[in-house]
Amino acid sequence: MTKSNIESLIFKKKSKDILIEETLSSLSALLADVFTGDDVNELKTEFPEDLKLVDIGIELLHVAMYLESKEFETPAIEVSIKLIIDKQDYELGTYSLIFDENFEQIDEVLNLD
Repeated sequence: MTKSNIESLIFKKKSKDILIEETLSSLSALLADVFTGDDVNELKTEFPEDLKLVDIGIELLHVAMYLESKEFETPAIEVSIKLIIDKQDYELGTYSLIFDENFEQIDEVLNLD
């Protein structure tokens, strides 16, 4: 089965691009809160001291589907974005949203290196 056939079966309700857009939107809101908002999640101290929001670049890391996983009770799709410090091309960490088979968000993960 080809990649396009698999994608057409999996992404019937929401396209892969929509899931990527939702993840980028969620990441943008999180970073805006950390750097210019109330830092509700108290994450500012996890980032390098002098880092500014404009210094952070992003790259799509992967879109993965888990049919069986110890972490999720149902099949899940993970959209993962790599955070980098643009000027230094240094990987800062990753941000992921996890969706269930109905494309509802079931988890949010921020891993900073």
